[in-house]
Amino acid sequence: METWGNWTFNNENEDLLAKVLNKFASNQCSLDTPKKVLLSSLAASSKTVQVEISSSSSDDSDIDGDFNAVQTFYPNKSSTGISNGEFKSTTAVVKDLQLQSVCTGVTSRHFDEESPFLSSQPQVEDPHENAIKQIVEMLNAGDYDAEELFSVLQIELRNRKDVSEIIGDVWPEIVTDNARHGFCETLVKIDVKPQIICEQIYLPWFEIRESNLTGFVESLSKLIVHFPEYACKFFLVKLLKDRESILVKHLNWLVKIMQSLDQQHWCILLNEYINHCDDLDQYQVPVLLHLVNNCQKILNNGDTERLIGLCRNAASKHSTNRDFGLLLVSVIGAIDLDKFLPEITTICEQLKGVSKFLIMKALKDKK
Repeated sequence: METWGNWTFNNENEDLLAKVLNKFASNQCSLDTPKKVLLSSLAASSKTVQVEISSSSSDDSDIDGDFNAVQTFYPNKSSTGISNGEFKSTTAVVKDLQLQSVCTGVTSRHFDEESPFLSSQPQVEDPHENAIKQIVEMLNAGDYDAEELFSVLQIELRNRKDVSEIIGDVWPEIVTDNARHGFCETLVKIDVKPQIICEQIYLPWFEIRESNLTGFVESLSKLIVHFPEYACKFFLVKLLKDRESILVKHLNWLVKIMQSLDQQHWCILLNEYINHCDDLDQYQVPVLLHLVNNCQKILNNGDTERLIGLCRNAASKHSTNRDFGLLLVSVIGAIDLDKFLPEITTICEQLKGVSKFLIMKALKDKK
């Protein structure tokens, strides 16, 4: 019997093992099992000279049979008596085969790569992901407890300290207008800035639901009382400046949005809108008419001067425009006519047809 490290081989088994290691070292086998990977690594890592073996089994296709034979005769346990002597091969010289270090390194490496051989480690759950999931599920369910939603959202905001992140996670997952309103309502309750609510919730909502603004209008009309100044000076003005905006095409929705605000806020909206008008285009005429009508005779001199200036510069372009004539009639009814009569008269002289008739009648009625 010859000895090799901690294992014991007879001459027949030694020849067989040497043959198998040579074939693994030359990569002539399919590494389809962890055990074969281990033997291949042993062959590559050892300082093994080429072994001369008998030609009785030189066909590489027999490698699986050789491997099985090695499994059959390979000792399952190390011998109880540990030998420290050098290995003396009868067919070749094998030097410095460090079985213990190779076996330990290769085994641990391949077990790390082969996850089925190790029990899976429990994954740590993301508390933020769980909170967002809970918020979305509550909103989409529609029958949530408002106080519970407020509590969950407030805790998540306290943990993250960035409400924009939370909105970015929640908003794309909301599927109904009622859920969107509930989200906005809760954000208002936890004192989120109006700019964030309008720009990150209401504006995207407006843009994706332009074909049906009912939910958007109802929600904003209920919550605008919490941020009327911001809504009038920034948000609504932005929507009204776009000639393609559906709010411009359906100004009755603007009335519904503003229904809970007083006339003073209509004047704030008019003032901001005038400040964004360098000229008076066709689509702006109905908007101004709507704003002036809802201010109901409380225009200050500054707004009046700016508005009359726009009308004077655009009189020639809109000389036959009936809406332009109606706008001037509304302006006449909302200003101190004695102070601005010369300007109105100049504008009237440039009008034609129905528009001119409307202005002349309004001036007569006002005197």
